[in-house]
Amino acid sequence: MEKPKRNGIALDREERYEFTWPGRQAAILEATTPNDKFLCPCQEESKHWDTTGNLYLEGDNLDALKLLQATHLNSIKMIYIDPPYNTGKDFVYRDTRQHSDWCSLMYPRLLLARSLLREDGVMFISIDDHEVDNLRRMAHQIFGESNFVAQICWKGRGGRQDSKHFAVLHEYILCYAKNAVRFQAGEEAKQTAVYPKYDAQKKRNYKTQLARKWGSNSRRSDRPNLYYPILAPDNTLVYPMLSTTEEGCWRWGRERMAKEIEGGNVEFVRNEKGWIVYEKIYGPLAGEQATKKFTTWIDNINAGSGSAVLKQLFGRNVFDYPKPLELIKRLILMSNAAQDDLILDFFSGSATTAHAVMQLNAEDGGRRRFIMVQLPEPTDEKSKAYIAGYQNICEIGKERIRRAGELLKANHNDISSLDTGFRVLKIDDNSRP
Repeated sequence: MEKPKRNGIALDREERYEFTWPGRQAAILEATTPNDKFLCPCQEESKHWDTTGNLYLEGDNLDALKLLQATHLNSIKMIYIDPPYNTGKDFVYRDTRQHSDWCSLMYPRLLLARSLLREDGVMFISIDDHEVDNLRRMAHQIFGESNFVAQICWKGRGGRQDSKHFAVLHEYILCYAKNAVRFQAGEEAKQTAVYPKYDAQKKRNYKTQLARKWGSNSRRSDRPNLYYPILAPDNTLVYPMLSTTEEGCWRWGRERMAKEIEGGNVEFVRNEKGWIVYEKIYGPLAGEQATKKFTTWIDNINAGSGSAVLKQLFGRNVFDYPKPLELIKRLILMSNAAQDDLILDFFSGSATTAHAVMQLNAEDGGRRRFIMVQLPEPTDEKSKAYIAGYQNICEIGKERIRRAGELLKANHNDISSLDTGFRVLKIDDNSRP
């Protein structure tokens, strides 16, 4: 049968968009190939081994993600990673990687990470301009485009004058849900909400805003179905008027308006020109905290604060460009991780995520747990970290968790139940004698 044509060009009905690169099939195979590794307990490097719910896995994160399939499938609420950015420099993972190799590095790890998430789980991925487009294409395929939640923009620094054309002062954090229908994002507290009026019948404070639409598309001609009369307390008809001569429209349809009036959620105020109709917006109940949605723009967390925290803990700079503690705390709150939810970071670096989990638990009484995964990448022999006795990144991360935990307990007298421990498990090879 002859294929259908458009403008003389044959069309392939089986043709569909697919993001690919040299080595994609091998990357998929790498994710599904079983390994011969196992987790070897290292009690002497752990803290509170018998009581802690936290884990520190030392080894290649691809091996770790495969091993976690057996124990943590569909059980993790939030994953955060800050993977190596593709800047043209060598990666520690496997070999030197340019674009195709970077995709091959990330694809199997994202595949495995998704399977670890709960149905209401979410993943955050830090990335810069070099690979943000490819990362989105990969994540769209793995998570599904409908599960893309947001591309958060983080302004973490002042303008970098070493950039070629413009002073770059931001990077991105991609957010994907395992199932966007099930994921419920966290919200942040409102600090300035004022509710000056009081509803004696409902015994709640409230504020008001116009029930009539304002701004753009607020004329009757814009939304004619939203222009209709409602009955005022004196049984006169009230229309949504922009002025004495210009007709406007309500913010709700007839059915919704009737329901809100019946529920006592509409206030009529009379002045010399007639009746003005307001919606009542109630404040939180006693003991509740008013909240608002987090935004996708973060501009109040400085990138340099990550180094400042490490310097406070260690007395010197032992890690280059650690992520800020407050940034990871913000993401945990955005994920809505609470109670004893589990948080995974499989490019854990200096263990900022572990520190953030403990810090947030100390602040709100939570019992969140963490799993950190890090390759024991050697530190440069000329670095301050090596000179201080830290021969690889894992040693820095583990020591940070120890020191951060002790500092938290010293600064909070009422957190005796705070879990500041962790079990160290090192990935080993079954073939070794």
